[in-house]
Amino acid sequence: MFEPTTRLGRIAILWRGDEAARRSVSPETSRFKAVFAALADVGVDAEPVVYEDDVLDAVRAQLATLDGVLVWVNPIHEGRNRANLDALLREVAARGVWVSAHPDVILKMGTKEVLHRTRMMSWGCDTALYRTLEQMRVELPLRLAAGPRVIKRSRGNGGQGVWKVDALVSPPHPADGSRA
Repeated sequence: MFEPTTRLGRIAILWRGDEAARRSVSPETSRFKAVFAALADVGVDAEPVVYEDDVLDAVRAQLATLDGVLVWVNPIHEGRNRANLDALLREVAARGVWVSAHPDVILKMGTKEVLHRTRMMSWGCDTALYRTLEQMRVELPLRLAAGPRVIKRSRGNGGQGVWKVDALVSPPHPADGSRA
């Protein structure tokens, strides 16, 4: 294993977790242990930061002492959002801490929209983007005529907000089971 002689900086690896996760956190036992090890191999000191909105001030103080932060927070996990975290990340970035991925970059990319923007590249695929409900009402049935489609929300991961949609073979019956 290569052991660098110069340390290149200090970063946080930040993910969402509860009080128990914060109390027991360690690089060696986290789901990111390979990332911690790889960073250490190239001279980057990394420390775990377990985030939740109730510890915002403590996380702010911790991030202020570091050079950067790698963020691994699902934007829609368990019905939560990243509003407070994104505001914090903008704040620490404005103070000179490198933030990956910066919330403004994520918004500009349109997380899932990037799939549509790059659909013509060698690794792209048949992808549609519906900017309005009306556009979806008009275009989706035409696309379903060719077969099932996968519909994704703009943000999220881990399969949340992802649906497989197929055209109905016959019209649905009323909820009471009678035939019209």
